[in-house]
Amino acid sequence: MFDPLKEMAYIPLGSDAKTKGKASIDVLGARLGRSTAACLQQILVMISGGILDCATSIAAFYVGTIALWVSSVKTLGKLFDEKTIDNDGS
Repeated sequence: MFDPLKEMAYIPLGSDAKTKGKASIDVLGARLGRSTAACLQQILVMISGGILDCATSIAAFYVGTIALWVSSVKTLGKLFDEKTIDNDGS
């Protein structure tokens, strides 16, 4: 379900922007996101002494990430609607 929804963000873009944007997000976004999350978790575990000791901090990061994600989706939705209306009106 996530991939088709992610692909919808590229619909109103031109061919060149669509290709470059998709490559950037797929390569950099996915790999950088996973690497950063793993490093942060490892640092928290090393600082706190164990995975259970840093569970509160990891939960805070998780909730913060969800809040940031929801905000980003709302912004992307507005931009998508504006771009789609501009393309339909042209």
